[in-house]
Order: sequence, then C-alpha cells, then structure tokens
Amino acid sequence: MRLILLVLLGIIVLTGLAFVAPLPIRFRMDFQVLWHANLGILNGVALYDRAGQAAMLARLNGGTPEQQFVLPFPYPPWFATLTLPIAALPIQAAARLWFLLDLAMLAGSVWLLSDGRAAGPRLALMLGSALFPPAAGALFVGQFVFPTLLGIAMLVHALRGQRPLEFACAAALITFKPHVGVFVLAAALFLLLKRSDGFTRQSVRYTLGAAAVLIGLGFVADPAWPRTYLASLSGFSQVSRCQLCVSLPMMLATLLGGGLSHAFLIALASLVLLLVTLIWRGLPNPGGEAGPFIGLSVCAGLLINPYLQNYDFTFLLIPFLVLAGRAASPASWTTLLAAYALPWLGLGVLGRLGGATLLVSTAILAVTFIRLTRVVPARTIHATE
Repeated sequence: MRLILLVLLGIIVLTGLAFVAPLPIRFRMDFQVLWHANLGILNGVALYDRAGQAAMLARLNGGTPEQQFVLPFPYPPWFATLTLPIAALPIQAAARLWFLLDLAMLAGSVWLLSDGRAAGPRLALMLGSALFPPAAGALFVGQFVFPTLLGIAMLVHALRGQRPLEFACAAALITFKPHVGVFVLAAALFLLLKRSDGFTRQSVRYTLGAAAVLIGLGFVADPAWPRTYLASLSGFSQVSRCQLCVSLPMMLATLLGGGLSHAFLIALASLVLLLVTLIWRGLPNPGGEAGPFIGLSVCAGLLINPYLQNYDFTFLLIPFLVLAGRAASPASWTTLLAAYALPWLGLGVLGRLGGATLLVSTAILAVTFIRLTRVVPARTIHATE
C-alpha cells in the first residue's frame, strides 16, 4: 500500500511538472498515436477505429477526415485503457508528462537491476542508459517501450527475490509490447514452472488474475478488440511497410529478393531452430540466477523478430544491466563496452541506416549469455524429478 501511495504521489508531482517545466518535447511525433487513440476513447470512438478517430480530429481541428494524419494504434487495448487519463490533458502537457513518466520508468528499471550497488554507480548506470542511442531516441519521440522495459526489470527482480505479486505486475507490463515480450514471458514461465514450489503457485495465480483484469480493461477501450486488434496489426504493417526495420530476418529476406512476408517465414524457421538447439543442448537450470536467461531471451527476441525499429533496441538495456552486475574481469568489461559503443558509432555516422550495428551488439550479448547461462541436460532434469 505504501508503494502504491508513493507511485500515485509521484504521478501527481510529474503531472504538475508537465504543465510548468520548459521541456522542448515535440508532441507531434510518435506520442500522438497514443494521445489520439485515448482521446478517441474519451469521445466514444473505439480504439482501433481509425476512420472514427480521423472524423473526431476533423471536428476538433477543422478540415476533412482525409486531411488528418492518424496512424493505427498497434498495441493491446489495455495499454490504452491504463493510460487513458493522459488524454484529459492538452497534448503539449500530455507529451511532457509522458516524457517524464518514461524517464521515471527508465530510472526504475536501472534501480531494480542494479540492486545492491551504491548510489553513485546506480546514477552512472542511469545516465548511461538514458544516453544509449535507442533509449535516447525513444525518449525524444515519446515512444512506448519503457513500460515493458520496466516490466522486464521487475520480472528479473521478482524472480531473484521470489516476489509473486511483483511477478504478476511485471508480466502485465510486458504484454504492452507483445512482439518482444512474448520471448521474455516464455523464458520466465519456463523458469517458474520448473521450480514447482509455493512461489510458482502464487505467481501463476496472481498472473492469471492480472490477465483477467487486462482482458476486461481491453473491452473498455474497444468492445470488439479480440477482432479489431488483429486487424489493426495488419493495417499497421501495411502503413509502415517496414522500410526502416532493423531486423535480421528482414535483412535476409531482402537479400533473397523477398519482403515482409518472407521475413516472417525466416523468423519462424529461426525460432524453430532455436527451440531445437535448446532441447538438444540442454535446458537452463531453474535453480540458477534468472538474469542471464531473461537477458538471453531479450536478445533472442531482438534477433528473431521480423519487425523491429531502432527504438525497440532500448530493450538491450536489460542485457547490458544484467551483465554489468556480473562483469569482473577487464575482458568482460571490454566486451560489454564494445557492444554499448557500436550503436553510437553506427547511428552517429550513418543515422538510421546504421541500425545494423544494433544487431551486432545484440549478437555479442547473446553469445556472452550463452556462455554464462548454466544448462542441465534434459535427461538429467527428467531423472531427478
């Protein structure tokens, strides 16, 4: 209860700052997708009804619906429901509030994953995280990666300390970005179910309860969301056409003369190959530390996913922070710093065209985690159960 009150107090303070702080936030960038969607809900427009949103904006701003720039909302409906109060603010103040909330969620993620460190190193990690190019870009345009970033950090923290309620809250936040979160949730549920203890039972019970709440909240945003949400995903891919994707499957598909549909097939084949490799080589030890395996799942999602933008690689902060807590030798720090510096070099010199360096950094971190993650052959686990 005390934590909830502190969070509410923090939101109130940040809301006040959003009206007075001279933050030069450009609100007509990515953030407007969330604001338009939420404003539509407050005006009786279903979340995934782009035509209805365009008509609403035409009434409010003047002009015709065809003149309004409305991108589809590509996230689960409960994301919009839980952020609905933002649309009650003017868009300038709402954008500043979202920036401050993102910054707070980034700081909270670093704080949880640097548990046990002194305040000085924690602050240094927060600064380094905020300056990481994908994270800095996501903050600038008002992107939507930070709730899920916080959810993954909470997940690692919950597994370390066996906190079932925190696990359920983390799982809920991770669903805000399902195309990356699904890999993390699968890894977390594997570790959880292999334990088969009281923590597992409580976590599963709380998580199912959280899932029921999210499903119910989805109907507030759009009464037909189970159908319209999937249709929105299709529409979003058609709008963006993945021209600026940073995706290994997409790169391979392009080299082979294919497009986004071929990239999905390559991603599916990569996923099957990954699962076969894990089963053949052995399963992670559920009694070991959760951080490396969760970090590996983040890297796997970023390497396998066929549709990613630069800002999605903000999730690389999870592997970086997990490894920063384990790095001891000069060689390990050199590897970690090289992976951190590569995107600075690529994006700084080539702009968005340098996004391929993000994939190289992800591969470096993935290999590091594979070496760190303790595994137990499947037959050994079976024999001891």
